Amino acid sequence: MLMYYTVQSNLLVSLFAVYMVYAMSKGVDLQTSRFLRIKAAVTMSIMITCVVYHFMLAPLADDFWRLENLLCHYIVPLYFLLDTLIVDRQQQYKWFDPIWWTLLPVLYMIFGLVNGLFIKIPIPDAKDSPFAYFFLNVPKYGWTYVLTYAGVIFVAYLVCGFLLAGLKSINLKTSLSFGKNSQ
Repeated sequence: MLMYYTVQSNLLVSLFAVYMVYAMSKGVDLQTSRFLRIKAAVTMSIMITCVVYHFMLAPLADDFWRLENLLCHYIVPLYFLLDTLIVDRQQQYKWFDPIWWTLLPVLYMIFGLVNGLFIKIPIPDAKDSPFAYFFLNVPKYGWTYVLTYAGVIFVAYLVCGFLLAGLKSINLKTSLSFGKNSQ
């Protein structure tokens, strides 16, 4: 099961959440710029699970309404995004952060292709095994197809990353006081 990005990203969120609970119990400040920039990378990693599943895989899923499916693909990603948007301090990211946030999905894409093309570890119940996802299956669909999907996912991921960074760059105190003055 660790061959799926969904499992890896949910495991990452789980480990990160355990660390946050541990850090809070030790009085560690979880609102430092460094920590929030790492947390945003984790948030983006789990959000790609939600977005790719919703737009590319859910139409193919027979088990859409199963609890574990909803938890892994929707509830955990959206909860973590809301936590990042609501709880985390504003104006903590650097302009290039969305670029480095792409590292984990890009590494997974490379891993998925290397496994499917060379290592060939079978993936139980995957229709395109040894590829975890249909859009990585080079022998079946060709490089143009795979690279097109990869490019679209990468660009969408970057756009979403810059949107998150943009939303978190807004000075809420100024924005809220501006709204009060304009009445």
